[in-house]
Amino acid sequence: MDVVKTAARLIRAESPSGGEAPAARVLIEEAEALGFAPELDEAGNVEFAIGSGEHEVLLTGHMDVVPAGEPEEWPHPPYAGAVVDGELWGRGAVDMKGALAAMLAAMERLAADPPPGRVRFLAVVQEEVGGLGSRFASERLQADAALLGEPSSLRLMRGHRGRLEIWADYEGRLAHAARPELGINPLPELGRFLAALEGFETAAHPDLGPATCTPTYVASRPQATNVVPGLAQVCIDYRFVPGEDPEAIVERMRLIAGDASVYVPESQRQSGDVKMKYPMIFPPYLVEAGHPLVRAALGALGQEEAGLWWFTTDAPYLASGGAVVLGLGPGDPALAHTTRERVAISELAAAVEAYEKVTRKLLEVLGGS
Repeated sequence: MDVVKTAARLIRAESPSGGEAPAARVLIEEAEALGFAPELDEAGNVEFAIGSGEHEVLLTGHMDVVPAGEPEEWPHPPYAGAVVDGELWGRGAVDMKGALAAMLAAMERLAADPPPGRVRFLAVVQEEVGGLGSRFASERLQADAALLGEPSSLRLMRGHRGRLEIWADYEGRLAHAARPELGINPLPELGRFLAALEGFETAAHPDLGPATCTPTYVASRPQATNVVPGLAQVCIDYRFVPGEDPEAIVERMRLIAGDASVYVPESQRQSGDVKMKYPMIFPPYLVEAGHPLVRAALGALGQEEAGLWWFTTDAPYLASGGAVVLGLGPGDPALAHTTRERVAISELAAAVEAYEKVTRKLLEVLGGS
């Protein structure tokens, strides 16, 4: 198959979170053209497997993409899948339709010369909004290892910090801004909380580095410039490391938040017949640097050391069934979610070879364990 043409088709198949069906159709058509028998599960994930045996390696990534923003801010149309100067442009080129196309091409190669064991392809829904697809699939996955195609410039990855979304709500009392004494303004107390957050103690991890505590959003209601607000809110993005307890983090934040209601919101998501409700807590994930599968993958790639992502992924959910999840994806992660998103054609081709090599090596090591 032509990995570039497939990746371009996927980019043209607009697939926001919750609307992945166009990308799923492209993957199904491309897989069927290669002689595979892909299926949609109840959540809308695309899946098929080749081979048989005691051990299984999973090749996986997500179909959904974040919004493109204003089209005129892009050098090339975000959903055109344009190839310019040796690079494929568009929303999802890096995050992560390029990786899905490369994984599909690797499956073609693996099927032509089957390794000992099973290889499963899984393209999931709603990664960008909490991971419903991977959470659902993990309930039945039995893989020993997984390659997750989040962008890494084709460097092997072994983990990341977690993310905790914390909100603090300050109640006030509405009044005309010309008579502020008739109301209760919640904004000054919110401001004191923001100032206190600058000294909020965070943990550090020997591999993942320090946790971070970042206020990212402030709003008041009603949204009027001549009214003392009745409610003021702030959202804190807390990136936590293994060993930190999310509940304890929230409790410590309550101690400096005054009269605010401090909480972690819940998200309700649905895809196909699958409904899920989960708190906005996204766990950290880490594989030990000396793990045999890490060493094996590095050897197959000719790399010395695995890296760490600075963003969260579906890895914790994919690992919940016992799989060792390793990251490997084409494209610069700094280009994800931007209007400059693009991936080099040469890197897509290299990704196909990398996925094949690492998959074969992982099955070889697993078979000998």
